[in-house]
Amino acid sequence: MIKKEDISNFFNLEAEAAKKSWEALMKLPINDRIRKRKAIKDVFLDRGYREMSDENFVLLKVSMGLNLADFKEGEGLLLHKEGTSIGIKCALNSFIGDEGIILEVFPPKMPANLEDYFDVPLILDRDMVDLRDSVYYSFLSSLNNDPDFWEHCLLNDPHSPKIEDRDKSEEALDDVFQIELLPAQREAIINSLAANDYYLIQGPPGTGKSFVLSLIIFLEIVVKFHKIVIIGPNHMAINNTLQQVYDRFAPLKDVIPMPLVAKVGQSYNRPLLKDEEGNFLVDNVNYLNVPYVNSTELPGVIGITPHSLYSRRGRGLKCDTLIIDEAGQMTIPLALMGMIKAEKVILAGDHKQLPPIITSEEVPDYMQKSAFEALMTDDNYTLLDTSFRMCEPLCEYVSDLFYDSKVKAKKQGCGDMVICADPLYSFDKPVVIHQVEDNGCQASDKEAEYIVNTIVGFLKEGVPAKEIAVLAPFRAQAATIRRGFRKCKDISEEDKSKLVADTVDKMQGQEREVIIYSFTAGDPDYISEMADFLYKPNKLNVAFSRAKSKLIIVGNFDKILENAGDGFPHIKGMLNHKNVTMV
Repeated sequence: MIKKEDISNFFNLEAEAAKKSWEALMKLPINDRIRKRKAIKDVFLDRGYREMSDENFVLLKVSMGLNLADFKEGEGLLLHKEGTSIGIKCALNSFIGDEGIILEVFPPKMPANLEDYFDVPLILDRDMVDLRDSVYYSFLSSLNNDPDFWEHCLLNDPHSPKIEDRDKSEEALDDVFQIELLPAQREAIINSLAANDYYLIQGPPGTGKSFVLSLIIFLEIVVKFHKIVIIGPNHMAINNTLQQVYDRFAPLKDVIPMPLVAKVGQSYNRPLLKDEEGNFLVDNVNYLNVPYVNSTELPGVIGITPHSLYSRRGRGLKCDTLIIDEAGQMTIPLALMGMIKAEKVILAGDHKQLPPIITSEEVPDYMQKSAFEALMTDDNYTLLDTSFRMCEPLCEYVSDLFYDSKVKAKKQGCGDMVICADPLYSFDKPVVIHQVEDNGCQASDKEAEYIVNTIVGFLKEGVPAKEIAVLAPFRAQAATIRRGFRKCKDISEEDKSKLVADTVDKMQGQEREVIIYSFTAGDPDYISEMADFLYKPNKLNVAFSRAKSKLIIVGNFDKILENAGDGFPHIKGMLNHKNVTMV
């Protein structure tokens, strides 16, 4: 049974593991840190750039020749000179292509001697960030110590949802939306609306999870008159749901007053939905007026991170219904941070896609699960079982590999954008695998060259550049491929701006007609070292299922099978599936 001390222990283990990892990392030579994708060297501070963010943080611009790091927006970083760990504590605001980064600095942390940092090569390292004092202890202090609370806590007692007035909920759905829904979609919406305590919706790739969530939220507001809070594992998940909600209400604004739809957080993490004049359509607030929101009887939707619920951005916020999107990526403690704020919880996600990020190896197995997986039973969820994204053979491929063949395609047959004699390009061969003999680690020039040439072929066949994306496990390989785009004389400047090459996590929730996946690593030792990262089925599921009609998988599969095949049986299934064409 999960108890308060388990939650506290989780935070402490994660914080101490992060600290230990950071300290060990900082003892390594800079080139080793770069190899592990945790640092950038030869960074130069732009003397001519000095701006302020909407929150009055100082913005600095840095440039570098090569960025192999896996840094993400919002991450705490340290800009410093080699040989010292004293420097400028900052956060990553945004990327400027592959050669530039905007950093933000809390003004009191600006060094008095900033001039000393110009015109010299600097290093950008991940900084040590510990949220226990600023966030987690505040959350822990709000948790109930009563053993009876924990005995009946939903996470310890995932009972059958308390469904009441299901017929009334079904009637409301049909009255409000005169649209045709698949049986699983109807079941998910009706049960979520009728549940008094909680419900789960499993949404495999392309099955319309966001669409279903937007209908549920609309009905919760219009029928139940509820205040709703949306949380998720990252800003992208929250923003996607908020944008779906806005799109659901906007066409009816002359009939139904637009409710409050807002996001809490930094301006650079706001939803990017804009009108024709370029105005943002979803309000973004740095700090929420919690007393007003809690006291008003008006319904509305607020997107906020779990951390912000216990910081000055949104401390004390409560709601009628909590939506946890991408709940398959949410740790149990982070989900609980939101769950105790609500009367009812709807979890939407997929534990077969990207899992929660957990640093400590000492976290017990039962605490390593996502909140979605921890709560899932035989009778408390609906599986959205029809993919609207993938063509039939491609869906069958993904379904057989990752979903026990339970997910079917709405689109029958293959795509027909390109039908030709070459199986590499013809859409009637939806899954193509190509062997590249290269011993690269985080980047493979041979794979990149093959991929760029393949893209040129698709463009010549008439496939729009905006419908092609390349995914790779490493930022370094994505950058290598982007450099290949830019240097290629057979790709127009307009097409270069539309092509995408990025890491898998950056593409979750997106789709393209053609997806090319680069396995990248061919070095035997590196394959063995990084196998858990490279071949995790959740990651491959996300990568492969971005494709609508054509999936091309490139890699040194002889080396992969030799050095990782036994531990990852789905690799053999991936190569030997009946829908695969080898070229």
